Amino acid sequence: MRKSLFVALALSAATVAFPAVAEELAIALHVEPGHEMFQVGERLKKNIEEKSDGKFTVSLLGTEVGGERDHLEGASSGEYQIALGGSMPMTLYAPQYAAADLPFVFNSSAEAKKVYEGEIGERLREAVVESGNLRLVGISVRNPRNLTSKNPVETPDDVQGVRMRVPEIAPWVDIWTEIGALPSPIAWPEVYTALQTGVIEMQENPVDYIWSGKLYEVQSHVSKTQHVYSFFHWLMNEDFYQGLSEEDRTMVQDAIDEAIAWGDELVTSKQAQLFEQLQEKGMTVVEPDVAAFRAKAAPAIRKIAEGYAPEVKDYVLSKLN
Repeated sequence: MRKSLFVALALSAATVAFPAVAEELAIALHVEPGHEMFQVGERLKKNIEEKSDGKFTVSLLGTEVGGERDHLEGASSGEYQIALGGSMPMTLYAPQYAAADLPFVFNSSAEAKKVYEGEIGERLREAVVESGNLRLVGISVRNPRNLTSKNPVETPDDVQGVRMRVPEIAPWVDIWTEIGALPSPIAWPEVYTALQTGVIEMQENPVDYIWSGKLYEVQSHVSKTQHVYSFFHWLMNEDFYQGLSEEDRTMVQDAIDEAIAWGDELVTSKQAQLFEQLQEKGMTVVEPDVAAFRAKAAPAIRKIAEGYAPEVKDYVLSKLN
């Protein structure tokens, strides 16, 4: 009797002494802490930790662990459980469906988002899992991309032979080459220094990147080409996803959905304010001839579209007519 009581008390004490250890969940974000997507990451961390009642402890990792491609490869291998991707994930893991962010094609985020919807969207997600061991668990709206420079850019003539930074995305390189620029893929963390030292003369990014990256210190003009209406991609390691219980999958997805909805409102409501802030810092906002850029880019777009899935190709070409 006493022995049984002793064993019971010992087991009880062990339970108190060794509580369940929280599961680590790392989220890699290739943006600066001041960027809206980093704020969405902070919101997501808060959501997961609260909704899981402490079962998960979330850590946020930034550019100190690399650029976008480093983060994607880390998430693919399981080093990180979730990674934020810009336009790169689709061209790396689902190139046949990577049309949403094709420069000089769409006129709004709503038009671009159709690539992620319906049967096309389902096949896109399957391709990302198969090629990258990553599951697309959500997309966040981005402000359209614009061109910054040291001189006003109004027509394609103004970029002829100019060294321009673009992300490491082959179709983008092809399109800007067709227009006449000399595109140079450079990782985002290196862009400021490359502009400062003259390695490149121009770059293109959404207004929030231009602001958070302090590009107004090394560029004097921002041309509203609005040539890409794209999205941030939230990607989860597939092995981690499969290892979650059904309850935890639902919890994490709800946390992601809420953070994305919150972030979309934040991003879209601040665009005009950011342009004003750039002007206050001395930048001149230019209204270029976007139609001229579209016409110049069309041959490259048509060639790129040949590599898409048939239904994606038809959708892209319909926007050029």
